Amino acid sequence: MKILQLTHKPPVPSIDGGCLAMRQITSCLLDAGIEVKVVSIATPKHPVVFNDESIQYQNKTRFESVAVNTKIKIHKSIFSILKRSSLQADRFFSKKMVKKLEAIFSNEQFDIVILESIFVGNYIETIRKHSQARIFLRVHNIEYLIWERLSKQAKKLLERAVYTYLAKSLKRFELSLFNKIDGYMPITEVDHQFFKEKFPAVRSNVIPFAINLNDYPLQAHTIDENNVSFFHLGSMNWQSNIEGMTWFLENVWEKVAENSKISLTLAGKDNKAVFGKKNLKNVQILDFVESAQQFINDHDIMIVPLFSGSGMRIKIMEGLALGKPIITTTIGAEGIEITNKENIFIANTKKEMIETIMFCTNHIKKCEEIGKNARNLIENSYTQEIIAKELLAIINV
Repeated sequence: MKILQLTHKPPVPSIDGGCLAMRQITSCLLDAGIEVKVVSIATPKHPVVFNDESIQYQNKTRFESVAVNTKIKIHKSIFSILKRSSLQADRFFSKKMVKKLEAIFSNEQFDIVILESIFVGNYIETIRKHSQARIFLRVHNIEYLIWERLSKQAKKLLERAVYTYLAKSLKRFELSLFNKIDGYMPITEVDHQFFKEKFPAVRSNVIPFAINLNDYPLQAHTIDENNVSFFHLGSMNWQSNIEGMTWFLENVWEKVAENSKISLTLAGKDNKAVFGKKNLKNVQILDFVESAQQFINDHDIMIVPLFSGSGMRIKIMEGLALGKPIITTTIGAEGIEITNKENIFIANTKKEMIETIMFCTNHIKKCEEIGKNARNLIENSYTQEIIAKELLAIINV
């Protein structure tokens, strides 16, 4: 069997959760003995990188890419509005990619094409025209819901109007794709039920983010009750992260930072640009960390205050795999089969978040137990071996 995996950004280097999720699909297929070719859109935000890790991946997958400028331009925005299409999706469409796909299909045939996210959905017509392959859509999020949630949270009238327009146009585009594909693979059961109600006849199976346990060795770690290190790892070029962490710093951290036994470290792209000028007590801000995994291992308790977004938060999955106690919201944990106060902490309000932080600070042993249970959850439900079986089942291997 031959599979073409079409992605809206290079899976390697895996600099964010989306990249990791795409890369894990590739790994599951390759480990099953399936021939995989990866074709990616390279953007200014996600260019093709040539290092040892990337080159190894590129060789295994016969990797090809097309550079596409996804930056929003006025004339493209006007064109999208006039034709009532989705500006977010139109940014990823390129005639160069159409020609690339035509050339690939003229030289070889594939049994299946996997579309990684709706943002490569505009290439379905090209695939249908030049290939007999079945098309499966990998659903990373319900994309338009992210924008709907952002519009509801927006305080400024103009900002709310823009988010609302983007949500409506993206909704039309996103839902239209399900009439053009042969199957879809949502990353969470929540998203699965959402689409299953709307498109019951379309073949589907939940394919969560898979953890290769060899990539996440568990390190012995003891929390020092006199120096409890809270942390957040995430890029501040994503609006949901900005809004969630801004809320946390202003409403929660200000109330607990007087405790000299605790500290907070923020890491990820643009953290200094967004938060560097704020007068934050007991907070260290890093833009870049050499190893995300080492950063997680070096700290005690992960904070993920998300109030918008959809799909599965890969950083939370990584934190669980590394045995970290995690404090997040219901939306942050969406799609993961967690149990509050057993393998994670759920806190949705200012009061709950403050109380949970103080509980963790004063009950170190219980907090460490939560971390151990988090690792057990991954080992029992989310390993690459477990998820690979579900993936192979839907593509009829």
